[in-house]
Amino acid sequence: MAETQLKNMIAPAYLAQFSCLGPSCPDTCCYGWRIPVEHETYLRLQSLPDKELKPLISKALHRGSGKSGSKDFGFLSVSTEDHARCELLDGEGLCSLHKKCGEQMLPDVCAAYPRVTKSVAGVLEQFASPSCPEIARLIIENEHALQLQQLQLPTRASTIASIPAAIASPEMEQVRAFFLAILAAADVPLWQRLALQLLIAESLQQTVERFDAASGAVLLDDITALLLDWQQQLQNGQALAALQGWQRHEQLHIKTLAAASRVRADLHFNRPRYLALINEALQALGAGQAEADEAVLCQTFAATALSAEVEQWLGRILLNHAHTGYFPLQGRVVQDVQQLSMEYLLLRFWLVGLTAARQRQLAAKEVIELVYLFYRTSIHQENYLPSCMAGFEQAGLVKPEHWLLLLPD
Repeated sequence: MAETQLKNMIAPAYLAQFSCLGPSCPDTCCYGWRIPVEHETYLRLQSLPDKELKPLISKALHRGSGKSGSKDFGFLSVSTEDHARCELLDGEGLCSLHKKCGEQMLPDVCAAYPRVTKSVAGVLEQFASPSCPEIARLIIENEHALQLQQLQLPTRASTIASIPAAIASPEMEQVRAFFLAILAAADVPLWQRLALQLLIAESLQQTVERFDAASGAVLLDDITALLLDWQQQLQNGQALAALQGWQRHEQLHIKTLAAASRVRADLHFNRPRYLALINEALQALGAGQAEADEAVLCQTFAATALSAEVEQWLGRILLNHAHTGYFPLQGRVVQDVQQLSMEYLLLRFWLVGLTAARQRQLAAKEVIELVYLFYRTSIHQENYLPSCMAGFEQAGLVKPEHWLLLLPD
């Protein structure tokens, strides 16, 4: 039986304050989510003798596509009704399995969510996804939420992602630390932090691709020298000065973001509230009509600014995601930063639209709602962000300098 244990690990301050809201939560974790069930848990649930739970499990538990011993050997289905909830949830939105049998009986995904734990060179790190409304709130409402601490936190051994030695090498950890430090520089406008990451990623790409598959090593001296050069450019102001001449290409920006916004309509399960928020934003910007006037769209977007506070909130959300979601991999440094930039561009676009719709600066709870719904959709619908990225690439955003046509404020 899977056992959750408290382990010492590096984690952000907000995890010391986190606890599940239960029935007070504004949403349900598993809405529209076909939850994978690992082989061991699948067999355990199949043989559960509880008379009350047995018919529920029989209805919810299905054989998946995974092989024997795999983590996707089975899955828990969701209802076909509008609420699209897991079949094991009761009328209060609580898990019947958890209530009767305890956390140890849950599949790994259910036991871990929203936490993400990984082992890097033997050191455990844990962050959490802002797809959870409470995690999004903790990150947004506390400017010190991402301060790293040594904490004792729960985890299952089976849910810890182990970073391969070739990726968790000293040189790659050096790259990761440098990127995270740039993203954490709150005194620099967020778009400039992302732009710098794109430019640095491009310069690193060729060096990182000189990866010796036999030895699992990259050229540490080359990477160290390149990062030192960028560090000097940051210290003497050259790096930021190079960004001063960049301006947003208004028509390309509107065309690309409006197209990416339409991806939501193709989702298998559409959260009505998520769709309503995006529609509200698009209507306010003038992008809701079939034949929108691009000039008017550009003018409306340019005339509506997000507050510095909202930009700080977005900065913390993206920094948390970077800690959780990417560890610059060989051959993927540019792609990692491009995805982070795409998330920023989408969230900024819709938040500007909501600001225009409501004719005032947004409150924290309004930003929290959009943020958690966006990330909830991205993890429950695995094709969502790739489909959005495909739209960006179809618009010609292939190289880092192309993205600089969209990022500036």
